[in-house]
Amino acid sequence: MRALSVQVQPQRATGLDVDRLVAAFDEIAAMADLVSHHQFDRGHHQGAYLNFTFGSSNAAALWRRIRERLYEDGALGPHMRAASMAMCSSEAGWDDYLQLYHFDPAVPLDPDTSL
Repeated sequence: MRALSVQVQPQRATGLDVDRLVAAFDEIAAMADLVSHHQFDRGHHQGAYLNFTFGSSNAAALWRRIRERLYEDGALGPHMRAASMAMCSSEAGWDDYLQLYHFDPAVPLDPDTSL
């Protein structure tokens, strides 16, 4: 089982409709074939953040669905690309994780083929 986590920092994306974002993540959380459990939380550390974390035995398929539903969406996509980062744990946990997306293009990404 892997954990796939997406953090969104709304201050990086002026005009982001947070309610629409949460609704899209709720849709993904309801996909019982891809999501075994999920946790959503928010906080403030050098700016507001929202964390969306999913447990999945098929992290590659879940990541494809998140990309399609959020990163490629006409309304949410530009905001996600400007204000989010996505990571996936290894089977052993977060000590060894994959960086799948980062709003800063200078941050190196791991190929999602490693999922």
